Amino acid sequence: MQPHDDAVPGEPVGRSTPPTLTKQAVEDADTSTAQAPGEPAAESSAETPAGTSGEPEERHSTSVRIMSAIIALIVVGATVVHVSAVFLHVAPSNTVSTQYREEIDGYIYPFFEQNWALFAPNPVAENFRLQAQSRVRNPDGTTTDSGWTDLTGDDLDHIRHNPYPSKADQNMIRRAWSTYSDSHDVKDESNTTSRGDLMRDYLRRIVVHRFQDRGRGRSLVSVQVRVVTTPIGKPDATARSQPSIRTLGWWETHPDDFR
Repeated sequence: MQPHDDAVPGEPVGRSTPPTLTKQAVEDADTSTAQAPGEPAAESSAETPAGTSGEPEERHSTSVRIMSAIIALIVVGATVVHVSAVFLHVAPSNTVSTQYREEIDGYIYPFFEQNWALFAPNPVAENFRLQAQSRVRNPDGTTTDSGWTDLTGDDLDHIRHNPYPSKADQNMIRRAWSTYSDSHDVKDESNTTSRGDLMRDYLRRIVVHRFQDRGRGRSLVSVQVRVVTTPIGKPDATARSQPSIRTLGWWETHPDDFR
């Protein structure tokens, strides 16, 4: 009789092939192996480990959102201020526009000026051209007067065919002349308001700067201004409107005019 120790290792003695496990038994075994009762679920291996770029990216995203909100508030605030100022400028006189007239005018002129009024339009009814001539001192001490230069025509040349014309080209001379004529008597050019001297100096400096652009510098000793005004006739008018000319006296230049 063969001893028990001589039996072939790994082979069952006196037993048939072990039975095959059913599908349900395999699933139950897998479930019990994956998680024992009472044990917490295993943490996902896909969880972002500490020290990665997740937190910096979140902080960067928050900073971008805050900055975008600040910029949006600034843009909205500037738009509200601009629209309010323009509305008060063109609206009929009221308590707010009267109280803040100086601040509104300081914002509107010269870049956002409107030549119309809400509910009471006041369109331009005449064309005017501001012309000037200069008096320069020659090296021998004598003076020479130039011919008339059409400064309004120069501005129109800069505006015409320009898709983005300068507001200064459109309004500077017109506003300067309008404020001058409103503050001076048409007969003797005397001041009619406390701003008369200021408006005269302002108009003179504009003219001096225009002649400087034409190459007439410190030799410029005085300037003279005239305005040619032509009423805008009706569309069906047959007769051409006759222009009127207002000529001012000679103004001596000052050192501050050349700055």
